[in-house]
Amino acid sequence: MDKEEETASLQAELTALRRHFHENPEQSWQETGTQQYIMAYLKKLGIPCVPSTRTGVIATIRGARSSDRILGIRADIDALPVTELGTPGYKSRNKGTMHACGHDAHIAILLGTAGLLAARKNGLKVTVRLIFQPAEEFISDSGAAYMKDDPLVLACDRLIALHIWSRIPAGRASLRYGPVMSAADTFDVFIKGKGGHGALPHQAIDPIVAGSQFVNAVQTIVSRETDPLLPAVISITSFQSGTTSNVIPDEAHLQGTARTFDNALRNAFPGMLERIAQGISAATRADFKVAYHFGPPPLINDDACVRTGRTACEKVFGRDHLIAWQPEMSGEDFAKYKNPKCMLLLGGGFQDEARRYPQHSPYFDIDERALVLGVRYFWEYLKAYEAELD
Repeated sequence: MDKEEETASLQAELTALRRHFHENPEQSWQETGTQQYIMAYLKKLGIPCVPSTRTGVIATIRGARSSDRILGIRADIDALPVTELGTPGYKSRNKGTMHACGHDAHIAILLGTAGLLAARKNGLKVTVRLIFQPAEEFISDSGAAYMKDDPLVLACDRLIALHIWSRIPAGRASLRYGPVMSAADTFDVFIKGKGGHGALPHQAIDPIVAGSQFVNAVQTIVSRETDPLLPAVISITSFQSGTTSNVIPDEAHLQGTARTFDNALRNAFPGMLERIAQGISAATRADFKVAYHFGPPPLINDDACVRTGRTACEKVFGRDHLIAWQPEMSGEDFAKYKNPKCMLLLGGGFQDEARRYPQHSPYFDIDERALVLGVRYFWEYLKAYEAELD
């Protein structure tokens, strides 16, 4: 089989894999079917694998010439609680659940890489460990928080990963030095008031008014308390209170997220929110409780890992198609791993910009021609890493 035929065959296999996972998505910590499919596929390739972190999988590929150096390659495997509104022929069959962030592509690319490596095992100079991680989307209890301490993961000399990115056109990629994605924390605010009649507000303590004041005051954290040269976001994303039109409710529940690349600012956020909450509590007589949940820290690419990756990128994408994409305020729990690591943003956007829906959109989809490029990147990274170790 010549190279063109091999690429076409790989493209067909990757597309079939990606569409299988897209049609059968499973949310964080529920990826049992996904886990079983991955393990069965790896065993068919003759690659030993073990379950890890409840619904994850770790596989190891070691050839006769492989050294004790270990390159880990990680893919996340969970889907989101999103109802798919697009109409592809491979639409989600699991109502209310969708691969709206590209993790289906990540699984397919890593399995395709597994097949490539298995066929070339005897030529490998290092050991390769494939890490299929659950629950990346579960910010407050994510899979990496546990999988990072698996001895098989800790033994890796470095870790690499990629994230398909719909706003970058297929055929291009970004592998930047330094920050890639921000810290991603969440918080809950519980407000206890005093219910009453909507026509007699003086007899009540209105948690909706108190909560509204909190929402407005929180906007001043970024605009008036944060260095304007430090990117930061605090968003209130949910406000739940009341059930009808003529009753002032007893309680309100607010939820939100806080993002930054700066660890000092990140550590200051809980105190800022608490101070604002208690000030409004004193002004409105409502009781406030703030619960802050630290998610993944900022994802910072390791310089040595990036240097190797950029060598690989030039072979896969060409120097002109390796772009300098800006850091993203979205979070990624790949940041929790202790190993030296780097993450590539792999272009998956359609040529038609109108079809480039953002991650987490119910219309999210990718140009599947990017899948082969993901496999080629992992392969070329391995070869560049081996060359450095010679």
